[in-house]
Amino acid sequence: PSDGLPELPRFGMQMSIPGGFETFTWYGRGPFENYVDRKKAARVGLYSGTVDEQFVDYSEPQENGNKTDVRWAALISEDGTGLMVTGLPLIEVSVHHYTTEDLDRAKHTHELTHREFITLNVDGMMMGLGGDNSWGARPHEEFRIGAEPRSFRFRIRPFTAEDATWMQIGWTVPPLP
Repeated sequence: PSDGLPELPRFGMQMSIPGGFETFTWYGRGPFENYVDRKKAARVGLYSGTVDEQFVDYSEPQENGNKTDVRWAALISEDGTGLMVTGLPLIEVSVHHYTTEDLDRAKHTHELTHREFITLNVDGMMMGLGGDNSWGARPHEEFRIGAEPRSFRFRIRPFTAEDATWMQIGWTVPPLP
């Protein structure tokens, strides 16, 4: 990046997944939303819920539902097929039936349009929330994302119902492909 660029709110990738993959399962911090500077109460474990359950209804819609220290996450359909994202080694993940633009534009939750597709965010890092001394305070320096060269790695792959049997028996680490 060139000099003078602003800090980044997140460093990652966003994609749209067709509707129908409504179960979200992850091995990372949870079960509630957590951020790099707000994660001590969130324990690492295996968690699952619907995509809609990941949405946090704040008085004004905004970024929400992030999960940190994620080893892997999967979106699963009723027939057991799905999409798995594996951090190499860790990622941050969030899923919604709203786009980032939907969340940015709406002033109230009732103004949000529930989309058929799922927005999947896979991040190497998301900026912290800040506000530890007063409402609106900036995140500490170590929780900001400066405009500097950086990278992160993850693997993404589809799976079938037969591949997904490891989730049904409660393993915490998926088999290698």
